[in-house]
Amino acid sequence: MSLHVHADYAPPRSWEQFEELCADVFQSAWRDPALVRHGRAGQRQNGVDIVGRNGAIYPIGIQCKRRSKWPVSKLTIKEVDAEIKDALNFKPSLKVFYILTTAPDDVLLLDHVRRINEQHEKQKLFEVVLLGWGEIVRRATIDPQVANKHFGPSGGGAPHSPLLATWMMSKGKLEKTGTEFELSVIELIQDLHDWPNGHIVIRQRESDALLEQLRSFEGKKLSIKERKDRIKLRDDFRVLTDAEKFAERGILLMLTDPDVSVWLLTIWEQDAPLAIEAFVNNHLRPWNRASAASDVYLRMSPPGDPERRCSTPLSQEDVSLIWGIQTERQARFGNPLTDTVDELPPEVRARVAIPRLVRGILEFISEERLSWDQVRQMKALDFGRWTISIA
Repeated sequence: MSLHVHADYAPPRSWEQFEELCADVFQSAWRDPALVRHGRAGQRQNGVDIVGRNGAIYPIGIQCKRRSKWPVSKLTIKEVDAEIKDALNFKPSLKVFYILTTAPDDVLLLDHVRRINEQHEKQKLFEVVLLGWGEIVRRATIDPQVANKHFGPSGGGAPHSPLLATWMMSKGKLEKTGTEFELSVIELIQDLHDWPNGHIVIRQRESDALLEQLRSFEGKKLSIKERKDRIKLRDDFRVLTDAEKFAERGILLMLTDPDVSVWLLTIWEQDAPLAIEAFVNNHLRPWNRASAASDVYLRMSPPGDPERRCSTPLSQEDVSLIWGIQTERQARFGNPLTDTVDELPPEVRARVAIPRLVRGILEFISEERLSWDQVRQMKALDFGRWTISIA
């Protein structure tokens, strides 16, 4: 049984997150992989934000009620009638039309919708379904994966953890790039300030596809071959979801740890987007970092434990940037001044050093079984003061 069922959840912080919740709820309920994908805002057409299929019933239109003032606290009969009128123009003709709102469930509105459905049945038009926030939460909590994503892990008195962002990946790379990704990182930083218990979701298209394959085995007697196939799919799915969780932990370490975030958000305030992008794209398990074109490595040691080391390959471009800044500093100060991570060229620091340090910290915890107290004692979270050497 879901541990979320007795909780009282507030509506999402934005319409975009509300649309994503609605998409997840119906994709889970209908097992429809073609329904609007996670993290993609739907393009409204005749009042329809999402189009899906429930078995043989297609198309089903879903409208996630949007208002300039968010969240929607009240829906009127006039608004419902206007949305239904708009949906009548959708092509191909809808079989069912859902209106979803963050407003409370309203008995008068539901009675009005029932009367409309009586008329539509006579006219052979689509059925209308109106769902208020209480019913949406009930449906969301049926699937623990959906509930955990949007409301945070529950049980044992865990605090409410709102979903702050969903970033999709495909073939080992983030789909958002450039300015769009940079803005997403800045928004996440601001949201974490306002909702410090919030969480982020990293999802790979490949894990979504495997999940749909696994669901195809549900509810039927399996042959020996099908059971073996399912075991293989579950193993593959676990590898991908472990990588997603690893990425989520790394991002939150960079943005919320008291020591790390001082470096990343204050001292190196321009580094966060590139560092996060490089970490997610290059340091997930299984490691998908391309083979380095150079045999030169950056070796880094925490200030409190110089015998411990994290190493990562440097490209020829990285080496050239380091050599260039060493030459410039030697000419100006009589010293190359590249003894710590803080003294690396900003691009190399963000793209190479920080992602490797984040991975290293998580490995200290998960593989070497160090406690967070031990990690802090070696001053491993004091990223800028890690000593470096190039070999």
